[in-house]
Amino acid sequence: MRITKEQSQENRARVIDGAARLFRERGFAGVGVADLMRAAGLTHGGFYNHFDSKDELEAEACKQALARSSAKLEAVARKEGPDERAEAMAAYMRSYVSKNARDAAAPSCPMAAFAGEMPRQSARIAAAYAEGLRAYLAMFAKAQGASRPQALARFSMLAGALILARSVAGADGALSDEILAAANVSLDADEDLNAVD
Repeated sequence: MRITKEQSQENRARVIDGAARLFRERGFAGVGVADLMRAAGLTHGGFYNHFDSKDELEAEACKQALARSSAKLEAVARKEGPDERAEAMAAYMRSYVSKNARDAAAPSCPMAAFAGEMPRQSARIAAAYAEGLRAYLAMFAKAQGASRPQALARFSMLAGALILARSVAGADGALSDEILAAANVSLDADEDLNAVD
């Protein structure tokens, strides 16, 4: 039975959606083609109807995951009024370094999930990641109403805190909590400085 072009596009999108989640959970090398197709509810044999290689899917999943993160920030940037935008951005950053974000099976932030893997990936995947990170950082600066250097410093602190907190959560919960608490203290200090301005 032949499938329609629309069904084929829907199937491809389901594979990319599932792959983005699984790659954040297990890493690129930790997920096989069979796992990816099973997560999408499709047969293993249909993979090459949609993608030339797993590498192509990894790049597409990376692009999609980073684009979705940028879209969340774009919603913050569109808030009317500086106070509403500042409140939304503060909530976004607090959520980013929360225990819920740390303990999620798949990190909600693809930058944090994929960062350590990029040196081992193909040029195609690394380029997709770099392009997505560049767009995300531009939107982060816009949503925060900050200069690019300020946005880079702030996001680096957030991502670093999340990565480190996740890395020791199972072995040393107290240290993990301490890392998150320190990130939140830094956010508090920034809010105090902004209130003085």
